Amino acid sequence: MQQIHEGKPLYVGVDTVAYDFGVSRAKAYAIIKDLNMELKKENPRAIVVAGKVNRIFYEECAGIRR
Repeated sequence: MQQIHEGKPLYVGVDTVAYDFGVSRAKAYAIIKDLNMELKKENPRAIVVAGKVNRIFYEECAGIRR
């Protein structure tokens, strides 16, 4: 079961990233991989899921959340 935060899933998938950035799914996977590596570097104890990115971290990096 996926956890929900503020009515939204805790993780963002490839389709959302592809739509938000207007890129292909392959490029969206590359973006997710880079974001997960950055998150892990900033917080080594963070849990990362392959093919998904933490919603809060994603929104902060994408400029959606301040």
